[in-house]
Amino acid sequence: MEYDNELVEQPSWWKRNWKWAVPVGGCLTIIILFITVIGIGAAGIISSVKENTNHDEVLAKVQTEQEVIDALGEPIETNGIGSYNINISNGNRSAKAVVPIKGPKGNGEIYVTTTGPKENLVYEQLEVYIFDEDRIIPLLEVTDDEDF
Repeated sequence: MEYDNELVEQPSWWKRNWKWAVPVGGCLTIIILFITVIGIGAAGIISSVKENTNHDEVLAKVQTEQEVIDALGEPIETNGIGSYNINISNGNRSAKAVVPIKGPKGNGEIYVTTTGPKENLVYEQLEVYIFDEDRIIPLLEVTDDEDF
């Protein structure tokens, strides 16, 4: 006797697989949400720290310094995230940053130390270390304008 399987109704994919699809889908959703929240938080922290150390203005200043251009070439751009440290104690704020930079001729780092509020930063240190030449180029002596 031959059976015709087309007449037997098969359960849907969901009915056959819900026992593993629900936990796996739920776990994946939680993991994706967790990674997204951590990523957004990290991006916000990095953005805030870069703002408090005047990262963009400092990089623009370095990109226009002829001595740095001669050592690294053009264009000069960041080469990673770098390291940032902000201390706020009793209303006094200080920030330190080490920003890796690169150019066609080599690599270096920008060292920045600032104090005071964002609106009135005082630069205590602003210099570029050139790796290949093992040389530091001070940038605070180049200008008297501490606001750039």
